[in-house]
Amino acid sequence: MPLLYCCNLKRCFHKCSAMFGTLLLAFGTLTLYQTFPTMQLNFTNPTEQASFYWDILLDSESLTGAQLLKYAMWTNRSSCKLAHDFGGLILGNPSGIDGQKTVCIDREVAPDPDECLVYSFGINNEWSFDEEIHNYGCEVFSFDPSMGFDHHDHSPGIHFYNWGLGDKDETSEEGWAIRSLTSIYNNLTARHGKRIIDYLKIDVEWAEWKALPEMIATGMLSKVRQLGIEIHFGADETMAKNREWAKLLRSIEKMGMVRFDSKYNPWSITNFTEIALFNVPFAYEIAWYNSKLLRVSN
Repeated sequence: MPLLYCCNLKRCFHKCSAMFGTLLLAFGTLTLYQTFPTMQLNFTNPTEQASFYWDILLDSESLTGAQLLKYAMWTNRSSCKLAHDFGGLILGNPSGIDGQKTVCIDREVAPDPDECLVYSFGINNEWSFDEEIHNYGCEVFSFDPSMGFDHHDHSPGIHFYNWGLGDKDETSEEGWAIRSLTSIYNNLTARHGKRIIDYLKIDVEWAEWKALPEMIATGMLSKVRQLGIEIHFGADETMAKNREWAKLLRSIEKMGMVRFDSKYNPWSITNFTEIALFNVPFAYEIAWYNSKLLRVSN
């Protein structure tokens, strides 16, 4: 075969390949736009791309358990330049720190020392987060109905209440006093005023799924500058229920809560029997800040 003919053939092949790739990309983009006509495809930052990706993924009928946990582990860490962990105890088997909560210290969202207000739900006689955030300069209100203590001051700046967190005021099967965040905030307004909650810590063993919808419906979430929750998926729950919980988290992100950290709890390893996932964590420490409560830099 003549050399010139061979070169022309190769050149033609490369041109056709490039043209085919361009057509394939255009077709894919058109199909995506037709499938999701209300979504903007001209992203201006990586967070928008991630949001677009998670919305499609969590709505997909083919969502897998592995993809669900990938969403839980999404850190979006670039949204906060300086994130510090407060509290936590060193544990073994496996070795690590448990009970810490991540706080964004960026100027626009950081708790203002000597003026900040913190609500901490779920103590279990482990005060390291509450004490460290108080030492930072915040007034702390701590809540746990399971410890058998009456209302008292743990220290001059840490005030304890034996209330649990839920979606309404009621008494639990254990005889615990459960209160909604709205009810607690209104009850304590006389003590701390109508201030923004600079950090809301929630570690309440699945009760977060009852409390979050109430916070959204009543507008209490709009009074929270930073939010740290240990979320818990259900090892024996269906994909539909676990997806519902994940989409609840997405709903607060779409309302303006910006995720800036996520860590899995290494002491929560289990098997998800309903979605065929084995030896994976069911609990994740996730933190957000409220993009609607940013301080204006001078």
